[in-house]
Order: sequence, then structure tokens, then C-alpha cells
Amino acid sequence: MSGRLSEKVAVITGGAAGQGRAAALLFAREGATVVVADLDEKGGQAVTDDIEAAGGSASFVKADVTDEGQVAALVETTVDTHGRLDVMYNNAGLVRMAPIADLSTEDWDFTMSFELTQVYFGCKYALRQMQRQGSGSIINTASTSGLVGIPGHGPHAASKAGVIGLTRSVAVDYGPHGIRCNAIAPGFVPFTAQTVELSTREFIDMMLALQPLKRPGTPDDVAAAALFLASDESSWITGHVLAVDGGQTAM
Repeated sequence: MSGRLSEKVAVITGGAAGQGRAAALLFAREGATVVVADLDEKGGQAVTDDIEAAGGSASFVKADVTDEGQVAALVETTVDTHGRLDVMYNNAGLVRMAPIADLSTEDWDFTMSFELTQVYFGCKYALRQMQRQGSGSIINTASTSGLVGIPGHGPHAASKAGVIGLTRSVAVDYGPHGIRCNAIAPGFVPFTAQTVELSTREFIDMMLALQPLKRPGTPDDVAAAALFLASDESSWITGHVLAVDGGQTAM
């Protein structure tokens, strides 16, 4: 398929649902060969089936991105199968939230593992391959929580601020190798309508009050930003944090 990502090979972690699923479908429509990585085998296979049914190219790799060996194997499998790796979208993440004074060390470590350390693993092994190619685009999922203070977001804020710092360091260190690294900082983006329904009215009202565009974001909003950063249209952009937040960080 032709398109803005024609002939590119893209790995998307957390690709079975939400923002990852939206990006997988969009990247494939724009011509990329997409490798969907997730622990959810059923969901991940469903995404690849949908892509192939629409005439695109995709495969699923079951991977726990908090396991360094599995991330290394994910990149190796991608390159062995498709010959290269052009886009690494480190999108997966899980968080446990509580006020810092009440947060257990176990929950802190869980959040750092699933939201920061796994991004380090994804960058590390993508960079090794991209250095051999002399090109590539890495996209890391951060959050507006890493840019501005949001009540109750302590562990999430710390991990996502770390992702932003890591992104900028990778951009500086590996730009001379032809590799770009950027981050997306979504605001309030529920995965599904059910997520909104399960949120408290007070929480939704608080999040919407923080932004000029008075609606939640959608996974498609974030996927469109990722597509831009994955494509050659952003070839002179690196080390940037793109807020997709309804204007939250402008207030």
C-alpha cells in the first residue's frame, strides 16, 4: 500500500488496544508494515487481522515489554522478518496511582517498570538496529502529567517526566546517526467510552476544566500525531515533546 509510511517497518508496543491499536490501523493504511507487540494475544491478533483484511501488512508478536530479553527478541524478530526497523513506537504502559504518601514501594516500582524502564528497553534495542541502518524514528509516549502538575498523578508524573528526559537525551546522542527521537504527551484520552463511564464525574470535570477544548481526546487524535512523527514530514524534528492535550498545557 502507498502512503506517508510506504516501505517503512514500524513496531508499536501496546498495539492491541487504545492508542496503540489506533496507530497500528492508521500506520498500515499509510503503507507501513506494522508489527503489533502486546501481551494480549487475542487483541493483538485481532488488530493484525483487521489490517490484513483491509489490504495492509501486519504481524503480531507477544511480548512483555518490561522484560529486556523479550524487547531484544521483538526487535530481532522484526528485523529477521522484514529486514529493517524504521519506526519504534514505545506506546505501552500501565500505572498504579495514589498520593505519594500513601503509595507503596511495590506500586512505585511497578509504575516505573511499565512506564519508564520499558521505554528505555525499546529505545536501546531500536537504536542498535537503527545505527546499523543510519536512520530511524523513535516515538515515546509521555503525558501532560510529565509537563505540568496534575492532582494525584505523582508516580505517573515522575515516570513520564523521565520519558521526556530520556527522549531528549536520545535525540541529542543519536541525531548524528540519522536517528530521530520524539515524545507525544497526551492529555485526557480515555481508551473507550466505557473508560469515561467508569471515571468519576468529578475527575472528568477536573480534566476538562484544565483545557480550552472541552472534550476528551481520542486514540485517533494521538495516532495522527504519531503518524506525523513517524513520517518523513517531520524529518527535521527531534527531541520534541508534542502535547496532544486539547490545549491543557497552554493554560
